[in-house]
Amino acid sequence: MKKASISKNLLIFLLVFICISVQNLFAESIKLTNGKWFDGQAFSKKDIWVRDGKLHFKSNGKNADKTIDLAGKYVIPPFGESHNHNLESAYELDLRIKEYLEHGVFYVKLQSSIKKRIAPLMKKYNHPRGLDISQAFAPLTGTDGHPMGVRKMYLERGFFDGMFKTLEEIETHGFFTIDDEKQLNEKWKSVLSFKPDFIKTMLIYSEEYEKRKDDKSYFAQKGLNPKLLPKIVKKAHAEGLRVSVHAATPTDFETAIRSGADEIAHLPGYSNGLRISKEQAELAAKNDVTVVTTASLVTRRSKRPDYEKLLEGVKFNLKTLKDANVRLAIGSDMYNDTSLGEAKFLKETDIFSKLELLKMWTENSAYSIFPKRKIGKLKDGHEASFLVLTENPLEDFENFQKIEMRVKQGQILNLQNP
Repeated sequence: MKKASISKNLLIFLLVFICISVQNLFAESIKLTNGKWFDGQAFSKKDIWVRDGKLHFKSNGKNADKTIDLAGKYVIPPFGESHNHNLESAYELDLRIKEYLEHGVFYVKLQSSIKKRIAPLMKKYNHPRGLDISQAFAPLTGTDGHPMGVRKMYLERGFFDGMFKTLEEIETHGFFTIDDEKQLNEKWKSVLSFKPDFIKTMLIYSEEYEKRKDDKSYFAQKGLNPKLLPKIVKKAHAEGLRVSVHAATPTDFETAIRSGADEIAHLPGYSNGLRISKEQAELAAKNDVTVVTTASLVTRRSKRPDYEKLLEGVKFNLKTLKDANVRLAIGSDMYNDTSLGEAKFLKETDIFSKLELLKMWTENSAYSIFPKRKIGKLKDGHEASFLVLTENPLEDFENFQKIEMRVKQGQILNLQNP
């Protein structure tokens, strides 16, 4: 009994210590003077207070613990990366995280990941001095569908040594194969058991589903039965989970929208040159669907003889979506990059203004990654997470990377001593 009492007292002490530490983390209040703050359209000069990790547009009548003169510099929300998979491995992870933060990217959406692999790394994420990530874990696909080819390649290269020995063992961890409603119902509890932040699904040439489903030559070049997607969306929404859809073709794109999906994880056309219609884009806007750009993936095909056609198709699709006022979020799906490379590619297309790029990279990407959080905008009561730039980003794209200060949830980041 005495030993149990000591353990209980120790636990209480630790809990109290943690609570005090968390309170102290946000205890310092800061007054920021002479800054030019982005209001969603332009910059305006104002004084802002940071208290309890949040932005406040009015003083509480008390002196701040610290005053920082921003001397006319420009303040914007942090950037997001709405599609990547590069934070799952321990290999050079600290360097990768530092690169994201150096680029001003605070939020990353892992459109699929293996929980068994990333679980030991979670202490690196989702705290005021690090990256915040959301994850889908294993995506839902059909038998022999994408991403089984990627999982098979990593398995053969030894990336899963000590974790999985066969492709079959990766089932439920790296993908769920679901071919009919019976399997969906049987496996749904297992899908939820991983506690995903959202559900990722695969539509790949869904207009050819019947042709491809039993043909082994299409291994990893197919996905779900499109008739299942509305049922998946209904189940996900009942659990409060949004649904992101990998779409390779305009038919996939439209099917995802009509099925009630919340997000298209890829711009269609980067690998096949297919073009979405004005009507399909307008349908996406009407249904409030977010489309993640991933347009720079086309550059991986630069040596193909039809590259110029692919590039023109990508530009056509981007402009069609823009003209229809579809919410576009910036995501790269580039393993060795952050969303900075994608933003640069989008700038080079000459389709978007610097204001549009800024909102896509901050507001829209934040909504894609954490739709329930008060981030992506510099508003009273929102999280005190922002970047201080030395020059106006609406005048020159290069100014997006002239970052003098990074603040996350009220904490000034020091990337030399994180």
